[in-house]
Amino acid sequence: MSQPANQSGTELDYLQAGERLRELLAPLKPAGLKEVFVATDVAAIANLGQHSPAVHVVYQGERESEGTQSGRASSFDQLWLLVLVHRASPKEVSAGVWLARILQAVSGRACGDSTFRRVTPPVKPSYSGGAAYLPLAFTTRVKFKGER
Repeated sequence: MSQPANQSGTELDYLQAGERLRELLAPLKPAGLKEVFVATDVAAIANLGQHSPAVHVVYQGERESEGTQSGRASSFDQLWLLVLVHRASPKEVSAGVWLARILQAVSGRACGDSTFRRVTPPVKPSYSGGAAYLPLAFTTRVKFKGER
């Protein structure tokens, strides 16, 4: 059974947006970002929270785009959570500066045939052990075409 292909004829990576987010955030490393992690869920972030500042990329699921189901072709809006882990330090820039940098790096940027659009995060900011966990959320549309 062959796999669905995108328009360029290469195999579709349904979760390619996660890697694209890592690419978009990588230029922030010279400015002091310690790491960009791909976490399996929000709970896993606390286990990797010792790096600061760092961003955790978490896939939060999808919802069907309205009016796009035709049986063979479908379109889904994927939700991606970016969680900034930040520990306040006199030598570091503030969490607010990091959030602005992340927004500038990701908002409106291309991802396949779509772009990253900012939405309200499904989780609230949290604070634990001197670290702030500050979420930003983005959606991107994934189009899928089945075989004939």
